[in-house]
Amino acid sequence: MVIHEYAGIVTELEDHKCPHCGTLMSPWLPPPETGWDVILICESNNCSFYLGSEEDIAHKREGSHLGCRFALNPQNGYKPVNVLAVCPH
Repeated sequence: MVIHEYAGIVTELEDHKCPHCGTLMSPWLPPPETGWDVILICESNNCSFYLGSEEDIAHKREGSHLGCRFALNPQNGYKPVNVLAVCPH
């Protein structure tokens, strides 16, 4: 069980490992405008999903180095979501 506390609010989440690299996923509180509560995110910089994602984003500005991290949203039954991130170049 992963426990995340922010502003006095405690959230308990199931343990999940990233299906791409096996790393235990970490709780993360996205910006309020997303409408999401706490999600689980793979923070591994060696994750194949993260490393390969820079080429998967269409119509991005050349040289932007945007990619995605793998994440799970507990509010929709732990279904996968992509979270934009800066990838190594």
